[in-house]
This record gives sequence, structure tokens and C-alpha cells, in this order.
Amino acid sequence: IANRLDHVGGGAQMAYFIRAAEVWLLDSGGRHLELGCAHYGELHEEVAEVFHHTSKNMRFAANEGMPGITWAMRRPLIWTDLSSNHFKRKELVVEAGLVCGLSIPVFAGEFLLGVVLLFCGDREDVTGVVEVWHNRDYYDTELHLLDGYYGKLERFEYISRRLTLMRGRGLPGSAWSSASPIVMQDLAEDSSFLRARNAAECQLKTGLAIPCFYTDRDVQIITFLSTDASPIASRFEIWRPDSTRRYLLFSKGWCAKGSNLYAQYRSDAYDRGESMLGQVWLNGRPLIEQSQQGEGRVWICIPIIIRGDLQAVVRFAY
Repeated sequence: IANRLDHVGGGAQMAYFIRAAEVWLLDSGGRHLELGCAHYGELHEEVAEVFHHTSKNMRFAANEGMPGITWAMRRPLIWTDLSSNHFKRKELVVEAGLVCGLSIPVFAGEFLLGVVLLFCGDREDVTGVVEVWHNRDYYDTELHLLDGYYGKLERFEYISRRLTLMRGRGLPGSAWSSASPIVMQDLAEDSSFLRARNAAECQLKTGLAIPCFYTDRDVQIITFLSTDASPIASRFEIWRPDSTRRYLLFSKGWCAKGSNLYAQYRSDAYDRGESMLGQVWLNGRPLIEQSQQGEGRVWICIPIIIRGDLQAVVRFAY
């Protein structure tokens, strides 16, 4: 492998914070996770080829590898040491320059629908943060940092690890109180973002928080913080069911090109099973798919299911 993985990210016009993504789904017997779909397009072509070939031939039981451990623990995980023996593809990710993995399980009650793995790389031109916040017990009214990846932002990490957030305060606290994904733009100027001054020092501009409530007693909030130079993705969007729960409608989003997403999606509404968004709403499974339209965009869709109901679909584009 080492002879083939000479370069990472060749030819990319913009360095994205998320470098690769996978969706792991249960096999027909319901005992193992297997690769359902993947996106390695932000890696060099040869890296993507080896990654996909290796991954599609792997299966994970509960508590095995990152997908299986995520399944067993029933919560998001951040691994900042992908070279450990717990990560089954450690040789591959080290050669590819991937240093951090975030796993997001999607449950409907007790039943696993899929596990999303997102990978971040260690590059000089990439700055970003991914965090998981949680309440320590049911009666805890504060969020504490469970784990995070900060790259070279050591001071920002130092402050974040000593911070507690009340329900409704800050980006993670707002996602907790609303039980819905939250987008914050221009973090340094937003008084509701409690680390605004520190974000300005690090040039962190855009934030996305995703709530994951796996039980009534367990609150997990995933946050992404990124710069304009290395955004999370080329765009990310939040789609929510309308008041009748008949259609998915665009709610909020962000685009690296500055496109007006409200205007673009003003007339768009997706029924269950219609298009990629409707398919995710219909079966509740995360999905990665290449756009069939002319732009050739790759989409990553993650359903947010709380107490058995779809609250939103978060969609990333590359």
C-alpha cells in the first residue's frame, strides 16, 4: 500500500475539513455491519481506490472496529489515534494522512439503521474542529466536552475542555434545547457563541451542531467548526418535515460559494421516497450518493431521528 499512496488530495480546488465518508449498514442477517456506500473523492485517486477495495471486503460485528464499537456503545465517537489496533484499517489511514475519525450511529429506538464514519486529514491548509458534547447524567443541566479533535488549535482545545454549557446556551446548548440541528455563521461576531473571541483568533467562521438523543436520559451533541479556507464541505443543508409531515422542506444551510440556498430551494419539497432526501426519510438509513445532475456533486445525508420521529436530515455536498 505504501508504494501506491504517495499523495493525498491531489487536484482539489478547495481543502475540505471532511476528507472521506462511509456508511455502514447491517447485513441481511442483522449481525454484522458492511459497507453500504462511501465517498473518498477528497483523497487522491489511488488512495480512494485502495480504501474502497479494502473496506468493501470488511465486516464488523458489534463491539468490533470503529463501526462495531459505535454500534455497541450507542453514541458518537471521536478517535484521534487511527493508528491504534482498535482501528482495523490503521495502515491504510496512516498512509492516507487521515488522523481523526468521527462515527455517528443512527438509531430508531433500540434498532440500528446505520453508522456514518467521517474522516479528517492532517494537512497544513486545513483547520477545523469536531466535538462531541454530552450531559453526564439525566439530571445534569449542563453539557460537558466528551471528546474533540482540534488539530493544531491547542489554545482553543484548552479552553473547550474546561467549558460547560447550559441547556440553550452556545451552539451545542442551542441544539440540545431545540432538539434540532443548528447552523451558526460568523462565529466571532455571534454573541450566543461563547467562544467567539477564541474563534476569531483561530479564524473559525461557521458552526454546525447535530443533536443525537439515543435515550431520554442521554444527550449527545456533535459540533463542527470550520474556517472559510477549509470548510466542513462545499455546502451543508438542514431539511425538516413540514407541519403536516408530508414533505421535507429546506430550513437552513451554508454554501462555500455564497449561493442563496433559500432562493435555490424555495419551490423544492420532497415526499417520502422521492429523490435522495425522500429516500432517507422513507427508510431512515444514512446515504451517500453521486448527483445525477450536471454538477456531479456527491451528497452525504444523515437522518436525525429523535424518539422514533425524523426531526431533520443533514446533507453535506462535495
